[in-house]
Amino acid sequence: MKDGKTTQIDHIVVGQTGIFVVETKNYKGWIFGSEHSKFWTQTIYKSKKRFQNPIHQNYGHIKFLEHHLQDYSGPFYSVIAFSDRGTLKKIDINSEGIHVVNTLHLLRVIHSKPVKGMSIDSVRRVAEMIRNANCMNKKASKIHVQTIQKNQQILNDKISQNICPKCGNDLIEKLGKNGKFISCSDYPRCRYAS
Repeated sequence: MKDGKTTQIDHIVVGQTGIFVVETKNYKGWIFGSEHSKFWTQTIYKSKKRFQNPIHQNYGHIKFLEHHLQDYSGPFYSVIAFSDRGTLKKIDINSEGIHVVNTLHLLRVIHSKPVKGMSIDSVRRVAEMIRNANCMNKKASKIHVQTIQKNQQILNDKISQNICPKCGNDLIEKLGKNGKFISCSDYPRCRYAS
């Protein structure tokens, strides 16, 4: 918990090479995305759905851990692991320390890093700090879920009222190469679209 806020991290692997923060995704179909885009695309036949960029999501998880592990000076690695139901078609990543893989290749990523020299005692100490930062009580978990649901409801309410959830301007319907979509009327200053 940080400033009364929580985050849900799927997996954390602590080893002598560093800390791997793993965000798992169980999407099927073809997956397209780039490191800096706000949304990624899941394509199943001719149906396309957008979802939040998991690299941005995992960045928040790493920042949360950095807050709780201020004594830790080793590297953090962001790993997005898609199940074998999904096929990674075009993923554009330029930064070191970010990996997007199928879960079958997760161990390969972890073992690919050179040992930086963190001792076994240091690994245990870091793992203990993570355990201490973990709030597994039902009340905190319930509050976390309620916060996510409340934020999603606010977003949905704004969209249903044709209000841009990003900047508050009107939403308008546009026609693009893939059909109709909803976009902010303040484009290009605001690039919200759904």
